[in-house]
Amino acid sequence: MTPMTSRQRLLAAYAHQPVDQIPCSPRLNAWLSEYYGHSDLATLLRAADEFDFDPHHVRGLFQSAASLNAPRNLPPIPGVEYRTEEWTEGAFRIVRRIFTTPEGVLTDVTCHPPAGDRTYGIAPNPFRTEYLVKDAEDLKRLRWLSLDPARTSFASYFEAERQAGERALVLLNVMSSLCHRAGDAYPMTDLMAMYYEDRAFFEELLAIGRSEMLAEVDAALEAGVRHFFANWYYNSLSAGWSPRIWNSVFVPELTEMAERIHARGGTLNFYDDGKCMPLLETLAEAGIDVLQTLTPPPVGDVDLSEAKRRIGKRVCLMGHVDLLYVIQRGTPEMIEHVVKDALVIGGDGGGFILGTSDSIRDGTPIENVRAYFAAARKYGAAC
Repeated sequence: MTPMTSRQRLLAAYAHQPVDQIPCSPRLNAWLSEYYGHSDLATLLRAADEFDFDPHHVRGLFQSAASLNAPRNLPPIPGVEYRTEEWTEGAFRIVRRIFTTPEGVLTDVTCHPPAGDRTYGIAPNPFRTEYLVKDAEDLKRLRWLSLDPARTSFASYFEAERQAGERALVLLNVMSSLCHRAGDAYPMTDLMAMYYEDRAFFEELLAIGRSEMLAEVDAALEAGVRHFFANWYYNSLSAGWSPRIWNSVFVPELTEMAERIHARGGTLNFYDDGKCMPLLETLAEAGIDVLQTLTPPPVGDVDLSEAKRRIGKRVCLMGHVDLLYVIQRGTPEMIEHVVKDALVIGGDGGGFILGTSDSIRDGTPIENVRAYFAAARKYGAAC
């Protein structure tokens, strides 16, 4: 078979078409930063040259005013006055945001841990002590904070595509109605309770995020973007949502997202790094092209052979190799064995991309990283 570029190989796997070798596309931003000192696209391409793999590069452009990760200097929001107050409490930087809308005032408070404090995750992640939405009256105010995606510049996305060329596949990150939208505007556990206690409130809050998400998809499609990364980890069963809520609330949103993208000839790569076995058929029927990260036990619940049997002919499966218990803490021999098994099982019949259960972490021994990539090419070419 004629050798393929990384981009050709990945898109062929998406479409269940023949490939010259099974693509290998791990998540590894955290490790890149440690090994090279950076994790940008140029560094990713450098790593692909050194270790011989097929990169995905996810580019984020859109902002949600509700997001924990929203910048302090938000773009102007028509009709809304915005200011911040900041102070420190011990090692934490505290930021209060005040939005004055025509319907009234919204405020939230975010705590930012000190740099390098891994107690709060890799970033480390900020956390809310006060949320924008306190009650139903705040929903009419929250609507004023929706940013217009039509004003977004897509220049950096298309520059990333130019820079990547055939060496990587560039995806545009679009969050779900929950991810860094409703789930950051209102406490997630309380929101789960509201599904049963106040369905009208629950649906209205989710509808605000859904409108934002679909508007972003439409703006991106109009600009010429065709490959999308559906960031849905807030919606995960591991976060506490049930299959019942998935079927009644999240499936229509995901289906509409997929239909709009497919109508313009695009692809949808769906991200959930938690448990998902009860949702396999649901996700396939919603129309996603790729499901990642297929996290195995003990962190997730994915049985790769069962997932392959149930939806492997309809959805490209991506990921699976455990980043912690195999790649970071395992031996090169263990890694080779796990990678080989994943390629044999997942590669049967096509539609598989070897990856990882999430980003390979800093602190992972270099010999383990090399063992992962060596096994990927050794057995990926043979499958």
